Amino acid sequence: MSRIMHAKATQQPNGIRDIILQYVGQLCNGCGNAVCTESMCDTGRRNKSPPNKPIRKWTPRSARAIAIALASRPYPRKYLCAFYSGEVKRVSAASDEAGGADGQHDPSSFTQLLCDTPSIRQLCSAAQPVPVPVKPRAYESLSRALDPLLTTLPVEAALQQRDSFVSNAQAADILFAALKALLDDFPRANPAQWGYAETFVDRGCAYPDRKVDAPTDLKVNVWLSLLDRLEYGPAVRLLGKTLHALALRTQLEQDLDDLKRDVGVSGPQIGNAHCIMNMLFNRITQADWDTPAWLAALIISLKKTFLLHWGGVSTTVARGSAACGALELLGALHTAFVSRNLRNFVLPVVAMYLDAVDLAESWMSADGNAGSRHLLSFSFLFGPKERAMYFRTINHLKMRQAHSLADKAAELRRRAVPHTLDDEPEGKLRYAEEHYLLLNVSRGNLLRDAYDQLWQRREGELFRPLRVRLGEVEELEVGHDLGGVQIEFFNLVCKEAFSEEAQMFTTDPKTGLSYFRPGSLQPLYMFELLGLLMALAIYNGITLPVSLPKVFYKVLPSQNRSELVAGSHLCDIDKTDGAAAIRDGWPAESRSLSSILYEDVADLEYSFPLEANGLRMSVHPPNRDKSDERRTLEVISATGDLTHSLDTSEGIRWPGWRLVKSTREPESVTAENKTQYVADYVRWLIWYSVEPQWLAFRGGFRRVIDDHSLSIFTPDSLKSFVEGSSRLDVNDLRKATKYDGYDAKSKYIQNYWRIVASWPEAKQKQLLKFVTAAERVPIGGASNLTFVISRSVVEDLEHLPTSSTCFGTLYLPRYATAEVLNEKLSLAIKYGLEGFGTG
Repeated sequence: MSRIMHAKATQQPNGIRDIILQYVGQLCNGCGNAVCTESMCDTGRRNKSPPNKPIRKWTPRSARAIAIALASRPYPRKYLCAFYSGEVKRVSAASDEAGGADGQHDPSSFTQLLCDTPSIRQLCSAAQPVPVPVKPRAYESLSRALDPLLTTLPVEAALQQRDSFVSNAQAADILFAALKALLDDFPRANPAQWGYAETFVDRGCAYPDRKVDAPTDLKVNVWLSLLDRLEYGPAVRLLGKTLHALALRTQLEQDLDDLKRDVGVSGPQIGNAHCIMNMLFNRITQADWDTPAWLAALIISLKKTFLLHWGGVSTTVARGSAACGALELLGALHTAFVSRNLRNFVLPVVAMYLDAVDLAESWMSADGNAGSRHLLSFSFLFGPKERAMYFRTINHLKMRQAHSLADKAAELRRRAVPHTLDDEPEGKLRYAEEHYLLLNVSRGNLLRDAYDQLWQRREGELFRPLRVRLGEVEELEVGHDLGGVQIEFFNLVCKEAFSEEAQMFTTDPKTGLSYFRPGSLQPLYMFELLGLLMALAIYNGITLPVSLPKVFYKVLPSQNRSELVAGSHLCDIDKTDGAAAIRDGWPAESRSLSSILYEDVADLEYSFPLEANGLRMSVHPPNRDKSDERRTLEVISATGDLTHSLDTSEGIRWPGWRLVKSTREPESVTAENKTQYVADYVRWLIWYSVEPQWLAFRGGFRRVIDDHSLSIFTPDSLKSFVEGSSRLDVNDLRKATKYDGYDAKSKYIQNYWRIVASWPEAKQKQLLKFVTAAERVPIGGASNLTFVISRSVVEDLEHLPTSSTCFGTLYLPRYATAEVLNEKLSLAIKYGLEGFGTG
């Protein structure tokens, strides 16, 4: 199907009006070809119909209405007849008169009414948009220049012919010339006009798919000309060929790097500065173009080209294809410009066309196929809600698979000969056949109980749906966990782990953001346990009441341990303002580092501070001790009670660290190395100073959630998914609420919501926690929470409202007045926030 779509995308007609008029022609007159089977062609309809069956003849009026409907859908060329070659004639607005050449008007037909609106009549009339300067000969010469880049030689052959091969610098010049010629031919438009045209492209439409007014002055309001220009055949073909060439060269680079890696060739891979994408991108950004205009034109053109070559069905795009080239260039633009909020890179039509389960299943089975790339690897195409939905779907599929394996284990045991299982420990059998990951934890020993029950679990058991029984030792069976107990359990876990007493994290009092505590004396297995617990929460869709800096979510999805140990996951700090990367989590340090970058440096040594466990130290960058699992820190200077211990041969040992007295003096920070110093300082803060804790945390985290799944998210969207929002919209909560025994439109319930809406936000969030145990609103809003108001029948109206966090239900008596309701509900929230809210 995609090949057919591609073929039609590169044929005539060249514009929106011509598309509509060709539809009208083939619907009314047909193509006359005996092999035509196109259902939207009069000839094809007759060829496919049984002999002698009467076929209704479309009038020009009805044909035009059908043509407009087809052109307004995604992929407007889908039903064009490949054999139609009739003369394309403009339809005169005068022919719309009743009883004219268009046939009798049917006032009961909505499509005919739509077709008769002034805007549609004008769009289909002889009125032409502002002429767009085109250069067909220039396009032909540019197209010929691209031909050498379309060679699809194997890597080995390309290496043998490298002397005659077009260099990346030359290829970038050719690609840039083609892009510049295409973008220069667009009509001049302001950002609002580009944004309006983009709304149609984002829905996959080449033509307005709803009633809109045609531009009254096409010289001023050019959005229709922009849409028409995006459909211009020669430009469509040239852009597709350009992106095809870019994708082939990118594929060749990747194959070459893979070959070097496979055969163990020493030496660097193709550097970022010399790869085709960066060389082309540098030429684009250095061009003397108006930034908002060229960026809008380029992004919308890339979106359009991807849609034309994608086909709307597959969850992958072939490497080396024009569709893949469009997405790869979009990805480069996204990386460069997303932080500046200049353009929107989301393409909603992709999520609309693809089923979430199909997308998730194909992502799970993706094995790094060298021949294609999955659409989720271009995560900028999807909004935060879509990414969250796909991530949840992936986890639900894993849960279903783990649940199925438990069924199979139980069935195998029933079928097996009894004596073959005599030596199998009963506990192993029970855990293998359990459908849920069940935790029994007491409030007094929360982390210890969780550790005792999780450390020995097999990997497959962790993927089962989680159920928690929470309470004191003698009442562990309290409640059925349908989500509320899990939420409360993880709230208590986070409260304990992030507390000052635990000494695992440090929290900035101004920003409220937490990060691993350097030099923590907590054993590393506690960080591994916390990583496992946080992964279980995310896997089971629980929003966590934590506040972590964005850089935490940049490090978390790093690919493997070797990358982490080497610090290669932080290599892009050199390319960016490192001080900006830590601005949210370390504002004071960020300001100091910025001053180093932009001011003269004097009397500053190349060392890093470390304050922990009663010591204030200045240290060298850490080195790994080959004879010890611990990392060795060389201390330049220190103040504190334990400084005498640094002079011993053993030094000071902390979990994951060995501190020794340094025998070398630090270098000085100069104007030449201050940029590198700032980058190293940032790495020290976010990684090296807490490397043992990070590695332990990720070791536990990755037992449940793999980096492949996490790569769906950007750091910002991952933070939103994990932490949710601390803002509560009562109107959203009201829309999501269900009722048992009450009517949503009753006066009593309206009074209830009027009271809640009058409360300050802090009290509204206390109500949310009282009923659901949730302290944060998950991504997607309150609709993702279970909130039920159930009528409670009590003998004495002095009773307070109660709640069941297990079921997310508020049991609300019917009080006599709104004042009493306000008072009782306020008291219930005040006294019932701890525990299950049983009043």
